[in-house]
Amino acid sequence: MIMATVATVATPNYQGCQTTRALLQPYCNTSLPIAARVESLITSLTLDEKVSRMYSCVDDCDTCPCAVDRVGLPEYAYLLEANTAVAAVCLAKEQCATVFPGPNGLAASFNRTMWRQKGIVLSTEVRAFQNHGGKRGLGKQTGLAVYGPNINLASEPRFGRNSELPGEDPFVAGAYAAEMVRGMQEVDAAGYPRSIAYLKHFVAYRREQDRGHDTYNISAFDFTDSYLPMYEVGMRADAGNASGLMCSYNAENGVPSCANGWLLNTVLRDQWSRPDAVVTTDSGAVQNLRGAPAFAPTDAAAAAWALNNGTDINDGHGFPALPDAIAQGLTHETTVDQALRRALTQLFAAGLFEPDPSTVSWTSIPANAINSSAHQAANMDAALQSFVLLRNENALLPLKRGMTIAVVGPQAEGRSSLLSDYATEEPCDDGTDECIVSIADAFRAINRAPRVTSATGVDINSDDASGIPAALKLAQAADVVVLALGIDKSVEGEGRDRPNVTLPGLQEDFGKQVLALGKPVLLVLVNGGAVAIDGLIHPPVTPPRAIIEAFNPNTIGASALASLVYGDANSWSKLPYTIYPSSYAAEQPTDNFDFAKSPGRTYRYYEGKPIFNFGFGLSYTPFGMKCQFSPAATNVTLGTFDCQVCNLGAIHGDEVVFLYQQPMENVRKFADHALPIKRLIGFERLSVGAGSATNVSFVVSKEMLKLASSDGSKVLYKGSYTMLLSRGHGEDVGFEVQI
Repeated sequence: MIMATVATVATPNYQGCQTTRALLQPYCNTSLPIAARVESLITSLTLDEKVSRMYSCVDDCDTCPCAVDRVGLPEYAYLLEANTAVAAVCLAKEQCATVFPGPNGLAASFNRTMWRQKGIVLSTEVRAFQNHGGKRGLGKQTGLAVYGPNINLASEPRFGRNSELPGEDPFVAGAYAAEMVRGMQEVDAAGYPRSIAYLKHFVAYRREQDRGHDTYNISAFDFTDSYLPMYEVGMRADAGNASGLMCSYNAENGVPSCANGWLLNTVLRDQWSRPDAVVTTDSGAVQNLRGAPAFAPTDAAAAAWALNNGTDINDGHGFPALPDAIAQGLTHETTVDQALRRALTQLFAAGLFEPDPSTVSWTSIPANAINSSAHQAANMDAALQSFVLLRNENALLPLKRGMTIAVVGPQAEGRSSLLSDYATEEPCDDGTDECIVSIADAFRAINRAPRVTSATGVDINSDDASGIPAALKLAQAADVVVLALGIDKSVEGEGRDRPNVTLPGLQEDFGKQVLALGKPVLLVLVNGGAVAIDGLIHPPVTPPRAIIEAFNPNTIGASALASLVYGDANSWSKLPYTIYPSSYAAEQPTDNFDFAKSPGRTYRYYEGKPIFNFGFGLSYTPFGMKCQFSPAATNVTLGTFDCQVCNLGAIHGDEVVFLYQQPMENVRKFADHALPIKRLIGFERLSVGAGSATNVSFVVSKEMLKLASSDGSKVLYKGSYTMLLSRGHGEDVGFEVQI
């Protein structure tokens, strides 16, 4: 566990049971069980007071849930993001939140241990900010109930919020959620969690256009096959056990997520056995019910519909209408009590109502835990595993120090442009972005001779060609050109989808001019959603000698990138999503939520030829793999797949082994729905020394092989399957098994 040294606790944010008035109340009596204390508090509140604790104010209103002085309750604040960093302003000089690489880059690592470490770091800083009066960019205090991780699938490359997501695969996203949440909610010796984690956005959110009033036709098959699995893993008590989730803006089959009783009550609380889970809305979602597709006739009706269907906390102003809704018979005070009970129980369980806060070990986390040297080291370790080497012809990489390098392109000198959406509230304590390491600066720092030049050449998205001649001049004079292209939040982000999947503005044309110089070129792509680069890798263009997918490296990632490029590390990873050709945008409408409908979505259903496959990724050292299958003698387990991965080269390297299930034809013809081309059911990241071998085993139960049917149930179809073991490149190893 990462912990800084213990220091005196400063004045914290919200901490109940600290005043004489509060200590006279039964809810502060620690000799009572939490359930009794919560019930005592609820029964002591008026209806208006209860409701005031059930919504999080935004915009210009005061912090809420509001204080109830009559019983000694201080104010509290929800709406704290913790997807990539704790979304708080810097606490002091050099005490800005640790910002991890974007989630796509972290998913690329396929490293469960690192995902859990990220959760530990973020939750430690959540506590540090809470302990020492941290503030959000909205000016409100920080709390312990945080929104993160965001585990919607990056299954639509034009979706504006892809930079917040851990790839396209539900199995990977579920594992990512479970590990990160385990780290975030790790408990101390007394059983208090370090933070309270809420997943988002539940469910099927992948389009910004009219996101507050849209509705999509989603089949029972697609719910089970694609939209729910990662949330189930993140929420089930025997897996991630997240404390709750944020319901999404969009509607499914005409019913908005935040008023969808089937999702919030039947699926989450009943089928997944989480009656204690807290559901909060996305900002303004209750008010959105007044419009399409719900068309609630009044504010009271909108509030009642959300509450009655499973929403507990409203981020926005919709829930103040609940007293009117009760007066009109649209809902009941007992339903208010039930929602408030769930929310308060979690705050009590986190130790926020302890008369002696020191009984919670996490209250001793000091302010200097924020961006501590230990956290910086964990962040750099994560960054070194967040890049994918897509091409390395004639071993251009690793580069030798001392060569003349020209770093050109709109991402060459960018700083804020390297950030993912929701990366951080404030990256630098001086209010600028100067502390973010640019790609050009990172190459200057690592190259032994001061022979790194840089120029943008073109903007991210404009028709201004005036900078091209100067950039080409630098490129012509260099030994190697680093061509840094991509997209930023002006092109993709919350409220903004991309119109296509190609590089915007003049970037492709500029890239062709750089390639035409005949210099060795390393293409570095910085982006959230996948970028099609057909025009830079197919004839008549001479393609770049090397290509790296950098995703959103965020604040320190460029330094890790330079370390990899110069061979100081060989910890390359694998693509967590498919990179489609540019034609995909014309073939696939963004409002198609059917994964299997031609041409298909993600590696599981895409029928075309991608530019780069999900799972693809190279290394500086060659690997080999030998595998064997040992059938099980039980009806529960299929068997064990054992592989030996050999590093055939002269340097240490990391490799990832994937296990896929591939239904054969005699299975497909009996299924009542299109089945995946293949489906990931296991993965492991390995670190293998030069000339050494490492073993990995996958124990496969028959439960793991169940597939979704048209009615949403999971079925173990009889027939033949090929079990594919793959490293994302080179030959796969397949075993045919019978069920």
